[in-house]
Amino acid sequence: MKPKKIILRRITTLYVIFFVVIGFSLVRTLSQFSGEEFNTGINDAQRVFSDADAGRRCEIIYDIRTATSSMDFDMPIYADSVSRTSIYTRPSALDVELSRPEGTEGAFPHNSMNVVYGLLGTVIYLAIFIILFIVIGSLRKSIRHDDVFPKSNIALTRAIGILLIAASLVFSLISWLEAKAIAPYFEGSAYQINTSFPFNFSEIIVGILIFVIAEVFAISTSMSEEQKLTI
Repeated sequence: MKPKKIILRRITTLYVIFFVVIGFSLVRTLSQFSGEEFNTGINDAQRVFSDADAGRRCEIIYDIRTATSSMDFDMPIYADSVSRTSIYTRPSALDVELSRPEGTEGAFPHNSMNVVYGLLGTVIYLAIFIILFIVIGSLRKSIRHDDVFPKSNIALTRAIGILLIAASLVFSLISWLEAKAIAPYFEGSAYQINTSFPFNFSEIIVGILIFVIAEVFAISTSMSEEQKLTI
């Protein structure tokens, strides 16, 4: 098999993997509409509407990290006097409901800025998928014209790495702002909120690797152009 056909087959495989991942993500998202997360969302929405009917403003914030270093395993779950076995838990994250009468002063932690940050992060992830689709399609076309690594693909690959890091930092910023805003409400309670900035190192590392791959492509393209000029 010719090298060109081998490369085309590999690009086709990338196409298939790309669409399988998207399809799996959609199926997983749709499956949540009948699962525990959907039921939790329905119950929480009912609480919000119920409080609104009662003249109260209710807001629910999910996955607030606790400072586990300040807590012990103090929530009893299981005890067996015969085997002398006991189980205690220590929560590492909390879902928080805030409720207060309408018209009272004071902003809720989950304010409009957090919504903006959330929308921005979602748009960034959407842009990553679109750019990835364009890059794979462009690679397939460029191979047919014997131009495997065009500069446009290199720029778009760099953009994927930068956007992935940006999206990770945006969502980390949302979590950090929520934790900072909600922490004062927990003063004197059994739980303390972790207000350190929650870096998602796995996504950041993936973004850096993608950026490095783009640089390898750039070097390869530059060397290829130099060879053509030499010949």
